[in-house]
Amino acid sequence: MPWSREIGILIFLVIIPLILFSLQFFLYRHVLRWVKEQMGGARGLLLLTRGLFVLFNAALLVVLILRPDARSFPPWFIYAGEFPFLIWHSSTFFLAFVLLLWRVVALFLSLPGRALMVVPALKRRRDQIRETSRFQKFDESRRAFLRKGTFGLAAATLAGTTYGMFIGRHEYEVTEAEFDISGLPEAFDGFTIGLVSDIHAGAFMLKEEMLDYVKIINDLGSDLIAVPGDFVNSRVDEVFPFAEAFSDLRAPFGVYGVLGNHDYYTGDPERIAREVNRAGIRLLRDENFLIRRNSDILTLAGVDDVGRNDRAPIQLDKALQTAPENETTILLCHRPYYVRQAASRNISLVLSGHTHGGQIVFGKFGNAMLTPAAFASRYIAGKYAVGKTHMYVSRGIGTVGLPVRLNCPPEITRIILRRSS
Repeated sequence: MPWSREIGILIFLVIIPLILFSLQFFLYRHVLRWVKEQMGGARGLLLLTRGLFVLFNAALLVVLILRPDARSFPPWFIYAGEFPFLIWHSSTFFLAFVLLLWRVVALFLSLPGRALMVVPALKRRRDQIRETSRFQKFDESRRAFLRKGTFGLAAATLAGTTYGMFIGRHEYEVTEAEFDISGLPEAFDGFTIGLVSDIHAGAFMLKEEMLDYVKIINDLGSDLIAVPGDFVNSRVDEVFPFAEAFSDLRAPFGVYGVLGNHDYYTGDPERIAREVNRAGIRLLRDENFLIRRNSDILTLAGVDDVGRNDRAPIQLDKALQTAPENETTILLCHRPYYVRQAASRNISLVLSGHTHGGQIVFGKFGNAMLTPAAFASRYIAGKYAVGKTHMYVSRGIGTVGLPVRLNCPPEITRIILRRSS
């Protein structure tokens, strides 16, 4: 079993379930306490709360153990079972995340006040203030605000996740990014690349939807098309509908790609590679290919995402081993983490994906994004630069885990190369 698949199994069958169940337990205790304190501990509401958490977490355990293929579910079960299951876990995940974040922030803000309470005089004064009618009136209004706020937060979370599942993950954007490349050959000034990443063919990316995306990509009229990995979600047989749809991609200078981590997680990346190549997408597996326009050359290199950080330098060196020196090089690399290694090898532009742009973004502050993905990568979406090396990280078009996109629409990008002045 490849080492990267072992890591994939560890992440998706141990670490992620552990996080999900921990968040569910945290939220369960929070909701149970809230029902007891704010709703008078109504017996029926307590039973309903316990029953819902037991039902949906038991279903999650069954899904994790049996890993059923959602594509085989009958239509009635999709609406009666699958969608409620996904909406529940999407909503409760976001709600638990926000509440946990609020707990952390509140704890941090309360530390100075707690430190002052070690002074007996200050502690006595605080207790005296709490006994006044004015404070008690304020405390009651605060509790009412928190009660309404909790209702509002739960309703907003439910509405947001439902929107992200049924609408947000389908409302794609066609974006454009222009890069000034130092030393770009004159013949490639204005050269365009259609970039689409992280398709994740599977239950939530069916052939019909992929065909629609293929038409959109082809309509860009790009000189070359790049697909930097994650063609499938987790199963080998998902590659067949992908290959059938993406075999229609067309570009004058060809269609190129690299394998992503999910392509390795299937356990048979060689089968994935064969079918992708047969579909007309030339995979660059730790190798390079020379794009010729008139008498000028552009080097296109690519590396597999085998899931090992220590392999990145070795793979990059192998991919560039036969590349002409002093020529402009574009690297297809599924993960954006290796941009510094690319910069040390004078690569001009890196095209990546992997992060899904965060997939779930709670807020944006300039170039910073509040998203769980930010804990794993400093490179989330869009343009980046390390020295003279540029990078573009695609938000991709598919989803992983929860089939939800919030404030992060699927993306198809038209990259334009310009000669740097």
